[in-house]
Amino acid sequence: MLTQLRLAVFAAVALGAISASQAASAFWPFDAGARLEAQPAYGGVCEDCDLSGRILTGARMTHSNFSRSDFSNAVLTRADASHSEFTGADFTQADLTRARLIDASCPHARFDRAQLSQADARGADFTRANFGAADVTRMNLENANLSGADLRHTRGLTQAQLDRACGSARTRLPRGMQVQTCG
Repeated sequence: MLTQLRLAVFAAVALGAISASQAASAFWPFDAGARLEAQPAYGGVCEDCDLSGRILTGARMTHSNFSRSDFSNAVLTRADASHSEFTGADFTQADLTRARLIDASCPHARFDRAQLSQADARGADFTRANFGAADVTRMNLENANLSGADLRHTRGLTQAQLDRACGSARTRLPRGMQVQTCG
């Protein structure tokens, strides 16, 4: 009983030390196998925010508005930004490896030299987005809208990825590739 009380006091102190920008998850009851886990959570409305260079690994950013925000050089590995708004956001040189962008809205976003390998962008809207020299190796583009997007200089893009997405006559693709028109 005393050991559990000590662990509970320790947990309360540890949770109190976590900054307001992070959400904490505690696993109960506290015993020898117990652990504390802290994951950053960024949500709500953060339009025009400067998040450049931030380490946001594993961040939960779902159902939020980050329109015109600067994520350049940020590390968003395994971040979950599903159902979020990124209109005009700047992801230049950002690391979005294994990020979840499911049903995210990213029109006019910039992904120049971004790392998007293995990102899950099912149903995402990339209308008029720029993917200059981005690595999209094994990125899931199922039902993604690439209308007017510039993918000419991407790395790792395959015809199989494009066959699962749609675009428009204004979508710019590498030579020899094509995408079906969105209906």
